[in-house]
Amino acid sequence: MAGGTPHGEPSVGSDTPRQKGKATPETLKMGCIAWVEKDGQPRRAEILSIKETKSGKHFYCNFDNFNKRLDEWVPVARIDFSQDVEWPNPEKDKPKDSKTKKAPSVQPKKSQVSKKAQKRPGKREQSVNSEATTPHPWTDPNELQSQRKSSSVGPEADSQPNVSFIEASATPGAGDDLLGDEKEEEDRKEDHGFSREEEIEKLRTSGSMTQNPAEISRIRNISKVQFGKHDLFPWYFSPYPESFGAEDMIYICEFCLSYYGDEVAFTRHRKKCTLQHPPGNEIYRDDYVSFFEIDGRRQRTWCRNLCLLSKMFLDHKTLYYDVDPFLFYVMTTRTDKGFHVVGYFSKEKESADAYNVACILTLPQYQRKGYGRLLIQFSYELSKIEGKLGSPEKPLSDLGLLSYRQYWSENILDILLGYNERDEKATIEAISTSLAMTTQDVEHTLQAMKMQVYHKSDHKIVIPEKLIEQREKQKLKRKRVLDPQKIQWKPPVFTASSPSCQPESLHLPLRRYEVDILPEPPSTALGIGRGRRRIGDLPVLPPEAGMSLQLFAAALLGFGAVTPVLGRDDSQVPLPNYADFCPDYALYSTYRHRPFSTGPLALPYQRPNPQCRTFQSDEIERVIKEVTDRIKDPDLARLFENTFPSTTDTTVKFHTNGEKETAFVRLDGRRQDDGAWEGPQSFIITGDIIAEWLRDSTNQLRPYQALAKKDPAIFSLILGAINTQSEYVIQSPYCNAFQPPPISELSVSANGQDDLVHPAYEPSVVFECKYELDSLAHFMALGNDFYDHTGSTDFVNKRWLLAVDTLLGVLKQQSQPTFDPESNQYERNIYTFQRWTNTGTETLNLQGVGNPLNSETGLVRSAFRPSDDATILGFFIPANAMMSVELGRAAKVLQAAGKKTLADKLAKWSEQLRAGVLEHGVIKHKKYGDVFAYEVDGYGSSILMDDANYPSLLALPVMGFCDVNDPIYQNTRKMLLEKKGNPYYLKGKGFQGIGGPHIGLENAWPMSLLLQAQTSNDDKEIKACIDLVLKASPRGLIHESVDVNYVNQYTRSWFAWANGVFAVTILDLAKRKPHLVFGPGAEPYEI
Repeated sequence: MAGGTPHGEPSVGSDTPRQKGKATPETLKMGCIAWVEKDGQPRRAEILSIKETKSGKHFYCNFDNFNKRLDEWVPVARIDFSQDVEWPNPEKDKPKDSKTKKAPSVQPKKSQVSKKAQKRPGKREQSVNSEATTPHPWTDPNELQSQRKSSSVGPEADSQPNVSFIEASATPGAGDDLLGDEKEEEDRKEDHGFSREEEIEKLRTSGSMTQNPAEISRIRNISKVQFGKHDLFPWYFSPYPESFGAEDMIYICEFCLSYYGDEVAFTRHRKKCTLQHPPGNEIYRDDYVSFFEIDGRRQRTWCRNLCLLSKMFLDHKTLYYDVDPFLFYVMTTRTDKGFHVVGYFSKEKESADAYNVACILTLPQYQRKGYGRLLIQFSYELSKIEGKLGSPEKPLSDLGLLSYRQYWSENILDILLGYNERDEKATIEAISTSLAMTTQDVEHTLQAMKMQVYHKSDHKIVIPEKLIEQREKQKLKRKRVLDPQKIQWKPPVFTASSPSCQPESLHLPLRRYEVDILPEPPSTALGIGRGRRRIGDLPVLPPEAGMSLQLFAAALLGFGAVTPVLGRDDSQVPLPNYADFCPDYALYSTYRHRPFSTGPLALPYQRPNPQCRTFQSDEIERVIKEVTDRIKDPDLARLFENTFPSTTDTTVKFHTNGEKETAFVRLDGRRQDDGAWEGPQSFIITGDIIAEWLRDSTNQLRPYQALAKKDPAIFSLILGAINTQSEYVIQSPYCNAFQPPPISELSVSANGQDDLVHPAYEPSVVFECKYELDSLAHFMALGNDFYDHTGSTDFVNKRWLLAVDTLLGVLKQQSQPTFDPESNQYERNIYTFQRWTNTGTETLNLQGVGNPLNSETGLVRSAFRPSDDATILGFFIPANAMMSVELGRAAKVLQAAGKKTLADKLAKWSEQLRAGVLEHGVIKHKKYGDVFAYEVDGYGSSILMDDANYPSLLALPVMGFCDVNDPIYQNTRKMLLEKKGNPYYLKGKGFQGIGGPHIGLENAWPMSLLLQAQTSNDDKEIKACIDLVLKASPRGLIHESVDVNYVNQYTRSWFAWANGVFAVTILDLAKRKPHLVFGPGAEPYEI
């Protein structure tokens, strides 16, 4: 898209010579052509409209040789008034604003063609006319290359990197020239203007989401949208309230899609909005995305808001507010905040033409990431379940056609290659049935790929070698695909009495269930038709009196049933295979499950069914029984019962005891490395994120270290975790979170971030690469704890020793100053990190290096904190203190293993770090005296605060750096637990504790209260901390953070690390202060 040049041919406005002259912001008017800055260059642009906003006057510009979707509102500062402006010729040029009234023309619409249209269509016409000018859906690709590409296109094809969505709606009359005179405009309104009733009737009968082309020509009215953490810049007009046009930015809630023009009102709404996912049934989930089905009739407001949002990115989508005839299938990604909308497609409830898609969109911030392909695939997977052949609404826009054709061609080619290998005869009908595509789509795709030829009076299908080679290369890209086995969906039934979905009812009294399932597919069809089969006896909880279906469904989850998230009362089908159909614990943990505790808090039982637990240990069950039998408070007993086994119940994603061959073999047949991935291996995820953090996994396993000597299974589990962490440290010592081991055959996932990191890492190994010194310290701590409790040095093998040597290399590199002490020249650090983000704590300044650090401090730099937030001053004191402790402990392990030389090296590093902390990390405070600083730079600057995440200043005695009664620590502790001493000590009407910048200034972390209890000898203080944590855990688990004013608002229902810290705290108190846990006069308990 090249812009115009000062000496180029005009392509905006009329071809008639214009009068030129100087202009000012006050005299510039619609129809003028001025020079406007775009992408850093001056471009010719026609002024289509003018408006006053809160930030001043803005001009809506159509740029020379740019598509209509790139039109934008520009401020005065971007217009070059030093160059002449081309003024519109009276009575000749017409502004492109369709709302501007002009004198009627005497020439009838159908016979009149503007001069501009006679010469060639401009960019705005091409965008508007995209549907009309789209060739027959099966035009040869070479012909498409000669046409202008419509912006109304969708799920991205790899060959078209700019494609972000498609609009697959019929658009009657969309090809009319929208730049003619008023007669054309009036005739168009007469021919195509519809009343609301007529519009709804057309929607119901044709399914098209586009009926009123007069809406198409309207200029973009919204300049900028804040949607979650993304700032979106709309491409087209969307009929939001007229007042929104005067706002510089509007705000849309990414969960309920409510829209606001005022930031204060939006902030107030976000505090009250409890929706965390689309308001429908979750019918698909894997490690990457989820799909929700929403009935337009049942969720009118949400679906209307979705249509308003999508209209900003679809040129030909004109809606009133009748969404009843449609079902919406919304694709989301998951984070600790909830389910975030990625894209969607709509589908008629009853389509006379058997269309399986009416409109489809991938939001711009998710373009070029493979999501569009998943939307297309899902639409066909639903068609397969329905036993129908499906096709998107026609006509497709040109790039929409390319997107679909790529999907069709890849799948057809895979099918044909399978026939070729089996030496079977392929037919159009067989291919159509296998892929749920219409025979027309199959046939014309084959023709477009030049795979169908006529030879010897018969049609033949041939596969050119070039296509096979291209397909093999495409397969190496490892595109994401959906797993059809994970779709939990039955075709909805619609009746005359209610156009909403009518699922079968749940037969509550029955002990045996009759379940609709797909029969075995015949050889010539893919499961067309339905059968019935009986499932054997399953334990069923009869609903109690007054018990809602949702609660009963939640109870069924304990027996392996699968239930939608929310919405219509679908029948809940018990599933016999627990291994395949255990509920996703990220969802399961958001519900309260019976039986409830008998205390005043009535805490739920949150452990999954035994068949769904990821690791079993009799010793863990013994400890649970011994402790809970003695705890007097039933709520406290229930919370310990849920949290102590949380890691083994839910987060042991992979474990092997190493008895079988586990070494990783590369594709070329050679081993990855000598000894790599041999022996026991364990992959421990953090909870709702399928990745292993070194820090989290070490703390998650800490409650079980004391059992390792008694239980061989736990011994193998923790030994495997040490081995796995060793491999991670060897491969990427600067990284903090990792993908599943290659021997696990688990799929990898993406963190959705755009990071630039040095040293570079392998995405199949690393989930996130934030260099955190404490992550390496936790790697050491895992082995040290294991040795302390078992006396075993089995983990001190050549891989662990290599990992320790790699760690020492990092310490040496990261102890270097920013400037060479002799030459004073800048020395770039080997580790740099830059992330494309608008959150300052998520990236490092100064091109990824961070602030300067001084020399000869004895300290080691840490780029990030344990909260995954960037450090401000790189010498992070808690991590240096922890590393000092763990290196000293590891030196003793190495002495026991006969590695004296390496032990001495670690001991020396330990002493150096401790001396550095005491020299540079202790600051004189005018109120509290000598205190430990949180971060320093060696130049004298320091930051006095604390974060809830471990390691922290509050936890210095817990990690063993100092005694709890140390005077400097006591001064520091007093400072940290007061609002005037610690900016992140948060206190509200319902909760209090230390928070941090990671979540915000209204959320404190229960983990901080647990560490406060572990470092206190005051019974009253300890009890107050435990009581606060109990009240902030209504779902029977410890959350990541809690709103200090509203304890029912929290982040992360499933956070195994916090659960582990709670269990460790209770066991610590059971040993140190048993009367607080078991009652007056109780004897201490120790594992």
